[in-house]
Amino acid sequence: MGVEMTMWLSGKRARVLGDAPAIVSALTAQGAQLVTDGAVDILVHVALPAVVKPAHEISHAEWRATLDAGLDQRFHEAKALAEAARARGEGGAVIFVGAPEQALGSDHAAAAGALGNLTKTLGVEWARDGIRVNTVLTRSDGTALGNLVAYLASDYAAYVTGAVMGVDCDDQ
Repeated sequence: MGVEMTMWLSGKRARVLGDAPAIVSALTAQGAQLVTDGAVDILVHVALPAVVKPAHEISHAEWRATLDAGLDQRFHEAKALAEAARARGEGGAVIFVGAPEQALGSDHAAAAGALGNLTKTLGVEWARDGIRVNTVLTRSDGTALGNLVAYLASDYAAYVTGAVMGVDCDDQ
C-alpha cells in the first residue's frame, strides 16, 4: 500500500489573489486556512486574463497597466509576505500563476518574462530565509493545476524554489 498524502497544508494560512477556484479547492482540501488579511504562510497570485492586442495597438497606459498587474503588484505582495515571515522567524511559499509568455501579446510577454527572472532571483535570495518562490505558466485552471500549486506550497516541495515551469494540464 502506498502512503496517502493528505492534509499537506494543515495549519498553514493561505491568501489567493485572483480568480482560481481549483487552486482554492486544492489548498483547502490539503488543510490550508484561507485568509484575506493578516499573517500568511502561502501567497498564490493568479494573473487576471489580459486583453490581447497586437503590439502596435497597445497604448503606453495599457503597457504600464499590464506590467503593473503582471509584475509590480506581484513583487510587492511577495515582498510583504517575505518581510512578515522574516519578522516571525518563519518561512513561506509564493506561487505565481499565469499564462505562458507568448500566449497573450507583447505586453504580457514582457511582464511574464520579467516575472520569470524575478522568480529565479527571489528564489535564490530568499531561500536562506526559508521562503520559496515559484511560477507556473499555464492556460489551464483545473484540478491538476490546483494540486500542483498545493504541492508547491507544501513542505514536500521544500527544496523547490526559483522554478518557472510551463504546465499543460487540461483536465476541465
